[in-house]
Amino acid sequence: MRLRSSLSALFCSTALLGTVSTIHSAAAADSQSAQMRELREEMLEMRGQIKALKARLGETDKNVRAVRRVVTHHSEMSPNTAKDIRIGEPAPARPGILVGSGNGSYANQTGYARVTGMPISGGGPNAPLHKGQFKIGGVKITLGGFFEMAGIYRSRNETADISSNFAAIPWMNSPNAHMNEFHQTERQSRFAGLVEGDLNNHLHVAGYTELDFQGAGSSSNSRQSNSYVLRSRLMYASLEDKANEWYVSGGQMWSMATMFKKGMGLRDENIPLVIDAQYLPGFTWTRNTGVRVVKGFNHGEYHVGLALENPQAVWGGTTYKPPGSTAVTINNPGGQVENSDTTYSDDIAPDIILKATADESFGHFEALGMMRFFHDRVSYLGHGRSHVTVGGGGGGAMLIPIVKHKLDFQASGLVGDGVGRYGTSSLADATTNRFGTPVAMPEAQVMAGLIGHPIKALDIYAYGGMEDILSGRFFNVGNSAYGYGNPNYVTTGCDVEGAAAATCGANIKRVTQGTLGFWWRYMQGDYGTLQFGMQYSYTDVAGFRGAGGAPHTDDNMVFLSMRYLPFQ
Repeated sequence: MRLRSSLSALFCSTALLGTVSTIHSAAAADSQSAQMRELREEMLEMRGQIKALKARLGETDKNVRAVRRVVTHHSEMSPNTAKDIRIGEPAPARPGILVGSGNGSYANQTGYARVTGMPISGGGPNAPLHKGQFKIGGVKITLGGFFEMAGIYRSRNETADISSNFAAIPWMNSPNAHMNEFHQTERQSRFAGLVEGDLNNHLHVAGYTELDFQGAGSSSNSRQSNSYVLRSRLMYASLEDKANEWYVSGGQMWSMATMFKKGMGLRDENIPLVIDAQYLPGFTWTRNTGVRVVKGFNHGEYHVGLALENPQAVWGGTTYKPPGSTAVTINNPGGQVENSDTTYSDDIAPDIILKATADESFGHFEALGMMRFFHDRVSYLGHGRSHVTVGGGGGGAMLIPIVKHKLDFQASGLVGDGVGRYGTSSLADATTNRFGTPVAMPEAQVMAGLIGHPIKALDIYAYGGMEDILSGRFFNVGNSAYGYGNPNYVTTGCDVEGAAAATCGANIKRVTQGTLGFWWRYMQGDYGTLQFGMQYSYTDVAGFRGAGGAPHTDDNMVFLSMRYLPFQ
């Protein structure tokens, strides 16, 4: 009985344990099923989150591509400054005015612009603002320029400031040819401003000015309070259609005869890097009032332009009055709001310049033609007669990168009749013949140079240039010599110190110069740029051969410059 009871108890216990085990297994299965469902729901939720994240990443990638396009656009406009561009809206300084921040520079990247702080368009009025820029309403203003302290040494005394007078280097009969000169000057310091706005999606309007202190008033001197006056260098406005590749501009500009670095863009002129504000012989230029129209083709690869520029003739030689005449009028002292200490020619039409440029992968090339009009009047008692002589010429230029971004070669030239005004020495354009009629002088001018950039902070340059009146235009009446370059002019005293002026009637035939120098930007930052420059030049002046030989003079010049460019 006891054994049976024990077996029954054992059986019951085993059955109970099996039942409990079955219940536990069922509960565990239900729990696992709930966990699986929960895990599946979490995975579905994560899949939704991943999908949303992908959408946000796609939008971010789209924004990044847009930013890259903006940076690329600005990099093309200003190749060495793209890294300085700040993306985003500038903070307003006060209602209605937005001011640029950061150290981004929108200075023009021609070599000349780097050493003068010349600004260019900053991508249009709606582009982000940068250092030296601010906005008032829909008008953007970009500031430029520099402050300078310069030192000048010349081996011949020209009594000149920062602008040399190559055609006035004294002959050896003058005491000044045996005296050197030294000056310190700030007068090339310059203010520049670019104002621009969009009329619509295609038309862009801009105004530009440069001012310096190379003007002199009646009270100006170098003894105590200098009082030199503000001078207008450039002052013009332009209307541009970038989509259709054309612009029209008017005001005081560099002549369209001046060489460009690329195309024929305003503020893209290829000006020599020299410190001397008169540049160097052989450089073709003027800065005068005019109007021009320029059209581009094939996405800026080719340009054609027409300019009408303010005329002014440089007369030379000895004028002859025909028998019975009372006067031969070729120019007059300045009158109302003109300078009474100089003369102005009487002109009947503007100088006309037609230019074409091509920008290929291997360089920039130019060709130009020019037409000028020389006007005078011979007066007799009770009547008179006016005369007009047509002059002009042609020329070209090229800029070739020998080592990309490191070394460039440039050359330019102009040849014709009556083109002396467009050379930096301002040799004679015209003289008169025995009838009092203008005669244009045949002249050639040429300049070549090498410009190197061994490192980003250093520009090195070497130029050579020449202006030459190819032959004289002269005649004799009895024992008297007239015209320009007459071999009967007395030149016996030109090389003798103290000789009377009457013994040196020489006319200049040729002015030649070689020059070299450098610019070193030794500090750059948010405050702007500090740079130091040095230039040496040798200038040789030769006269036409006269009765006594061919006179000659020369000048060695050294220039030092320290400049602060606050907006570059």
